Amino acid sequence: MKKALFLLLAWVASMHVYAQDPASVTEDKPYMQTQKKFTFAIQPMQLFNSSLRYDFEFHLGKGPGWLQLGPAFYYVPDNNQNNRYYEHYGNRFGLQWAESYSEAKGMGIDVNYKHFLDARRSFYMAAGLSYARFNIKFWGQVWEDYIEDGLKYHTYKDGQHTQQIDRFGVNHFIGFQIPSQSAFHFDVFGGYAVRFSSSDENKPAFDSYMFSYGYTGFVLTMGIRIGFGVR
Repeated sequence: MKKALFLLLAWVASMHVYAQDPASVTEDKPYMQTQKKFTFAIQPMQLFNSSLRYDFEFHLGKGPGWLQLGPAFYYVPDNNQNNRYYEHYGNRFGLQWAESYSEAKGMGIDVNYKHFLDARRSFYMAAGLSYARFNIKFWGQVWEDYIEDGLKYHTYKDGQHTQQIDRFGVNHFIGFQIPSQSAFHFDVFGGYAVRFSSSDENKPAFDSYMFSYGYTGFVLTMGIRIGFGVR
């Protein structure tokens, strides 16, 4: 509960930065009248983490604020090998950044407030909240309870098991979006997130690395968005 409260307070503090609109952002300039009111984009860099991320952005009123909704879907197919993901993706260039498991599925959502800092809508800051749930299959031994003769016992059970992870987070990032009156949309961003994950303590937490599904702590974020906009 304390960690969840900390995440909420961190989000409220980050949102305070955007309480006042910059004086330079006005809607009385001809260029602003041709800007998009809705954008759709994908984040191709998310494919390195076996996920698909889509961003839907909606202009809020006539000011510099936008609402960003970012659903994401995660999938690593099961081939009955414990180190399937690790062998193919988690150990590259001598760096270890993922853990071994046989299958992973999940989905999540980010909700961010995006605030442009100039009249051309190029530089921006954003902050928001995120939630994701993962189901990870792995091979190994885990503690399990069973009842025999009316008594409760504990034992190690070997085989394939499933770990469920719930991950909450606070996002904060800055970015640059190419100003364009055409349908093309492109921007690049970078920042950080604070994440808190919960899972079954009797099973592996999958939290050893920054990009692990069950990681708790500060995470550096960066990416690009490519898509289109509608006026």
